[in-house]
Amino acid sequence: MARPRSPEKKEWIRKAAINLISEEGFHGVTTDKIAREAGVSVGTIYNYFENKEDIISYIFQVEHKKLNILFDRFQKKEISVPEKFKLLIEKYFKYVFNNEKLARIIHNETFRPGKKITREIFNYILAIRKYLKELVEEGIREGSIYPDYNLDMVVNFIMGLSFTTVVFGLTEPEEVEYIYKKAPEDIYNILVRGIFVSER
Repeated sequence: MARPRSPEKKEWIRKAAINLISEEGFHGVTTDKIAREAGVSVGTIYNYFENKEDIISYIFQVEHKKLNILFDRFQKKEISVPEKFKLLIEKYFKYVFNNEKLARIIHNETFRPGKKITREIFNYILAIRKYLKELVEEGIREGSIYPDYNLDMVVNFIMGLSFTTVVFGLTEPEEVEYIYKKAPEDIYNILVRGIFVSER
């Protein structure tokens, strides 16, 4: 008879994998290393996951569920779309600050081709993109976002600006304080005001 699975042990394994992959990269980590980090046997890992790729899949399944909960809450808020974007940007940077190791995995592994981890990360990013697109469409309907902009380019701009800001925060330690304390406000102001002074 198979032993009952423990949600607690599965979470130990997930967190151990995040810790190691953020430091050593996907290829640098083995199931043996994950087992040692989690304080379980290798056999225990295989009670929950088929292989290392399966662990990665689970990591982003968990994060995807968190995203769905967050986005659902935002959809129910009775505030304007600009206010939703302001809160969302603040939440995003707070999330990165509190989940720096996961952010490093996304940053380091996204553009390494031919791996399941890449597909899982892209699925995660696409979920964010889908919600932002819906939010922009809502803003167009309520009249708070210009309707003549290309919808995909608006989403690309917001995601690109936020993502590259986080990248500098992960690679330039002296920028961390600014990025986590001031960057959300600056990004929001750029969206609201633009960067060019109106021609007279």
